[in-house]
Amino acid sequence: MKQVCASLLAGALVVGCATAPAPRSENDAVAAGGNAVLLFAARDTIQDEWQHLRLVGATEFKMAAMDERIAIRAVGRESASGLIRRIRIDTDRCRTIEWSWNVTKVQPDADIREKAREDVAASLFLLFGDPGFLTDPQPVPTLRYVWASAHVAENAVIDNPYMPGVVRSVVVRSGARRAGEWITERRDIGADFEAAFGHRPADGIHAVALFTDNDQTGQPVEAYYEWARVLCAT
Repeated sequence: MKQVCASLLAGALVVGCATAPAPRSENDAVAAGGNAVLLFAARDTIQDEWQHLRLVGATEFKMAAMDERIAIRAVGRESASGLIRRIRIDTDRCRTIEWSWNVTKVQPDADIREKAREDVAASLFLLFGDPGFLTDPQPVPTLRYVWASAHVAENAVIDNPYMPGVVRSVVVRSGARRAGEWITERRDIGADFEAAFGHRPADGIHAVALFTDNDQTGQPVEAYYEWARVLCAT
């Protein structure tokens, strides 16, 4: 089933530890971090035209409040599904990505290196190039930032076992050591893409996706996604 998962996701469209308030709009993001473009904010998901892509069952995605923050809460139901939206980002100009997330339950037996255990607690997909339509998906280079189990080391770059050479994961967090904490991450998009694929991106970002699944292990997983933005040169 993960072959279907990876194919549909590909066709559907330096880490920082300090916490930060969610930007309420693109203007707030600019004020907080320079010239920025908001990829999503949980409070605006209804207006953001997300698609819920159900692959194996349906991960439960709902708006939720946690620690006085509004977030997208993802709970695995022995499922594999994600939220996807199209967006256009020029990574020559917008080189840094930041996002806020919180994972409260991590599947201890999951291992993204193995087909039979390829579950992930939380992940943010960036699709580089036009993936076409859901009815006729075209695989494009896809960078996946993940919060994975403790079986993989942080900062490791891992080829997806179902779509090698197409989807590659950067392990931003692993295990449950910081479970339950709000963490704001900051990554260099171009450097991470080059570490994963061996060259700079040939095209910009055409889609972004959030994905939490536990269809392989069946073990409880819960994640919260608050916001994400890219910082751009003027």
